[in-house]
Amino acid sequence: MEINNIYIGDRAFHIDIDKNYAIISDYEGTVHFIDIFTLEKHEFNEVTIPMGGAYDGEFFFVIDNYKKEILKIKNNRIVQKLVLDSRPVNIKLINDELYVVGEEPNKFFLIDRNLVIKRTIDLPVNSPLIRNIGDQVFIPLFSNVSNNIFITDLLFLIPKNNTYIVNYNKIEYPIDIVGHNGITYMVSYYNGKLYKNEFRNQSQIAQFGRYTTNIELYKGNIVGNSLMGGIYYYDLEKERTDEILTDTPFSDIAVSPDGEYLYAISHIENKLYVIENKSVYQIINTYDYPIAVESPDENIVLVLCTDSSSLQIIRRFE
Repeated sequence: MEINNIYIGDRAFHIDIDKNYAIISDYEGTVHFIDIFTLEKHEFNEVTIPMGGAYDGEFFFVIDNYKKEILKIKNNRIVQKLVLDSRPVNIKLINDELYVVGEEPNKFFLIDRNLVIKRTIDLPVNSPLIRNIGDQVFIPLFSNVSNNIFITDLLFLIPKNNTYIVNYNKIEYPIDIVGHNGITYMVSYYNGKLYKNEFRNQSQIAQFGRYTTNIELYKGNIVGNSLMGGIYYYDLEKERTDEILTDTPFSDIAVSPDGEYLYAISHIENKLYVIENKSVYQIINTYDYPIAVESPDENIVLVLCTDSSSLQIIRRFE
């Protein structure tokens, strides 16, 4: 059930979760730091176009797309800045290192918590996303096609050792990746095709509708959502695909940390679907146009609703 609804700005389009904080970027110039347990909120305004943030337990790190800066913040004050030669669009803190991707030009940065750049890699195409399988980070080389021509023969950057997953099967617009038993699986955005990535072989194993934005591992399945409608399951053992809620468009999914539930939000219906296995356990009304769902704790679900400028906090009681 809903326990709170917090105002998070008129152009809040992005949420990051680190430790006990939700970091919400309002593109009009405010970052909201919300403790997910106490619901205490702090606003930070010394930024022009914030597009993401991270928290290491002591400092917040916020990227400013307009000023090309990374800000290190403590007690709501800037303690350090780093100016980049690219406009940062995404940031993640993994293993005490900051992973940052930028545009104009397209670049990747590996940065330590003292804001020292450890590695810079030029990216061949616009690549605004950061994905990870545990501690292993993958940068999808998303805009890999233009006018039906492949711009690059690479699919994902693996920045830790500066290697790539090569495109052997003309896979377009890679958007997400998961791993199971040492094998990676990738999904393409527009055509919703799911691929199994093996040595020099990337076979299509499932069709997850179209405009597929995310894939997750859930109870022996790879699960994906389609903006055109449906939640899709690929059973890793039986190697077959099932789908539910085919006529409902979904903008995001998340799995509870204990693996019990799948949370799926419909930006058209303004609803959160709580799914157990392949059945709807509960439907909860959200506010207007939910675009992101997070489950940072097995008892907490966060829904970012951009048109109503709200973060909906939902508590699981069992």
